Amino acid sequence: DHVDFDQDETVSVFETNIRALGGLLSAHLLAIDPRLGLMSAPYDAKGGLLTLALDLGRRLLPALQTDSGIPFGSTNLRRGVASTETPVTCTAAAGTLLLEFGLLSRLSGDPSFEAAARRAVLGIWARRSELDLLGAHINLRSGQWTQADSGIGRGIDSFFEYMLKAHML
Repeated sequence: DHVDFDQDETVSVFETNIRALGGLLSAHLLAIDPRLGLMSAPYDAKGGLLTLALDLGRRLLPALQTDSGIPFGSTNLRRGVASTETPVTCTAAAGTLLLEFGLLSRLSGDPSFEAAARRAVLGIWARRSELDLLGAHINLRSGQWTQADSGIGRGIDSFFEYMLKAHML
């Protein structure tokens, strides 16, 4: 009842997606799960948690509306992506939207979230090396890797984790 995402705050798309949007979607699913006996909760299929998730998803979506499909790393919840926002983003941030955005599309019936997240993953994957390796940071405008070394550490690890989870979804 007291959550309002209409805030003049710039947020990390990655962190907001996995923590806030993911949390809202998980809580919504828990609230409507008949095995838990929570169906009488006020946050049913047409109620608050899914509505909040849709609002937040719509506020994150402008970060994904790029020519390459690769999203910006940050966006303002009220004003969208700033003209001064860096075009360099990490592979992990660009590739970890498919699970939450896919689920949001499936629960809401609005395919735009999953389509945008799928486009982001394909935008990253299309720029892999001849050895099918991905760099850690990429310029979303030029498509050039700004940190071309690959691995399983910071900046790239969540991409691989989310590909498995998205496949399972």
